[in-house]
Amino acid sequence: MQKKHLNYILLIILADQITKYLVRTNLFLGQSIPITPFFRLTYITNTGIAFGLFRGANIFFIVLAIVILTVFYFWIKKNKDVLSDWMKISFALIFAGAIGNLIDRIVRGSVIDFLDFHIRQYSWPAFNVADSCITIGGVILFFSVLKLKKLG
Repeated sequence: MQKKHLNYILLIILADQITKYLVRTNLFLGQSIPITPFFRLTYITNTGIAFGLFRGANIFFIVLAIVILTVFYFWIKKNKDVLSDWMKISFALIFAGAIGNLIDRIVRGSVIDFLDFHIRQYSWPAFNVADSCITIGGVILFFSVLKLKKLG
């Protein structure tokens, strides 16, 4: 990856950690503050993965994240000349998000989530900046691979 991608990764990790710090220091665990009719800030923690699946498996997810980040790192390093700019951006987003959540898991024993969207009684599970980056990066990577397959 280029230096600019590393800078993006660092900026995203910083933004993720600052937002989590602000939530942790200004809200009580479980507190929810309505912002709009469909969005609220809700301070929760999660030892599992997306949607609260596999709660209590924090150590497993620490090891898994380190293994995946390591494999991605060496794969990217080996294939850097054939990666499109969009693929590099997607990997930067995924790396930043994974590292942001990994920091929480190691330092706090769980991931802090706080972005809480809902429509009436239907609610999407709360998430954070890191989760958003992983999701956006995954979507970009998916479409980048599809485009490669069409061209190839």
